[in-house]
Amino acid sequence: MPIEQETEDGAEPASPNPAGKVRSQGAPDSNTKQTLLAASTPWLTWVRLLLGVAILGAGYLAWVAVHQGPVAGCSPGSGCDKVLQSRWAYWLNVPVSIPAALVYLGLLAATLLLQKRSSLDEQRAIWVAIIGLSVIVAGAAAWFVGLQMFVIEAFCKFCLTAHACGLAAAVLCLRHIPLAADADMAIWSSNPEKSGVPRKAIPLLVITGLAGVLVLVGGQLLVQKERNVVKVFPPLSTNTMKVAAAPATARTNSAIAPGQSPVPPNSPNAHLVAPRVLSIYGGQFLLPLDDEPMIGSPGASNVIVNLFDYNCPHCRLLHPILLEAQHRLGDQLGIVCLPMPMDSQCNPFVPAGHPTFTNSCDYARLSLAVWRANRLAYPEFENRMLFSKDPLPVDQARAYAAQLVGTNELQSALTNEWIQQQILMACYLHCTNWQAAGGPAMPQLIIGPVISVGPLNSPNHLLVLLEKYLGIKPQPIAREPNPSGTR
Repeated sequence: MPIEQETEDGAEPASPNPAGKVRSQGAPDSNTKQTLLAASTPWLTWVRLLLGVAILGAGYLAWVAVHQGPVAGCSPGSGCDKVLQSRWAYWLNVPVSIPAALVYLGLLAATLLLQKRSSLDEQRAIWVAIIGLSVIVAGAAAWFVGLQMFVIEAFCKFCLTAHACGLAAAVLCLRHIPLAADADMAIWSSNPEKSGVPRKAIPLLVITGLAGVLVLVGGQLLVQKERNVVKVFPPLSTNTMKVAAAPATARTNSAIAPGQSPVPPNSPNAHLVAPRVLSIYGGQFLLPLDDEPMIGSPGASNVIVNLFDYNCPHCRLLHPILLEAQHRLGDQLGIVCLPMPMDSQCNPFVPAGHPTFTNSCDYARLSLAVWRANRLAYPEFENRMLFSKDPLPVDQARAYAAQLVGTNELQSALTNEWIQQQILMACYLHCTNWQAAGGPAMPQLIIGPVISVGPLNSPNHLLVLLEKYLGIKPQPIAREPNPSGTR
């Protein structure tokens, strides 16, 4: 509750002025100054410490977002990764940690100014800022914790730490508002001889702070950050360097770091060079479509490639979008599905220290083994793995695969050398895209001459890309003739 005081807690009222001197306006004595704001009290020290922690947390997240780097201690697919990669991590296309850090800094600066201003009116003005900013901090903390709990259903430890410290600091500030003893004190008029914040101003200041929270909420609801990036390349020249070696049978034990591309980073230029044969990067990758896991027919007139990891949340969200787009386009579209484990256990191209998923290699092997053992069972396995909220535990995924194709058949398929070659080829292709597109983000779609990186919003989003870069679009649905002639 706000503190109602004219004097410092427990202090006696100031003694009369025996000399009869008149104090100049705007220059209250030191006792009155201390009674208004108590700028050296322990609670204010705690506020500054808490805000310091909140600023460090928000500042670190802002730095990571700007540099698109990994977050310490947050592996891919973890709670903090889900939060920071969600649409709610942005406000008007700006990482939300940036305005958060600025608000925390503003509140900290206001508390520091309390010791720099001797005029009661100046200090009252500072308290106006403190109250408004505190309401914004408290409201934003409630909003983002609610999002993590009920919408994202995952938690970011850095975010929660910053929110908890900011909320605690805001509550302390609001708890120690020095209310004016005069209940009828005007809201905005100058009162150089009266201390405290006018009572009538408190509701207005709270409403102002809540308006700031509504701006935050409205910005996030109305403006969704575009998280998909399409890398467009200049047209290939006749002098484009070609590499003779085919990666499908390549063997390597050394990781290729970013900047050391195994192939020239030019347009993938994915196109059919023969019936049911897809060429990527000028023939560097030749995919015989009859041997590749696919959504749709290997005889489709247009073929795109989906590089995904079963642990990647955005890859999982993309799966139903791909199914819907292929269903609407029919034989116009085939989608090659290449499991690409971001897991150093089987991916030799993951740089040392880069965040990786756990068990992704096992999931990829199981998926490809199901494809080899029984292609008719493959779609059912894929849907079970990608439609669930989280990946199945490895033992459950193996049991389900055995249930679909048979235990002996699964075990035999898992020992097939083709599986290791397929995973290596997908990793090699992802590494090439990494160099060309400038980042490893998943999922990746190779759509003719471009690479789409990151999640898509809807099937229509994908259809727009397909029409723009491949010139295909859903055929209009023919209406059945109406013999009666009525509508």
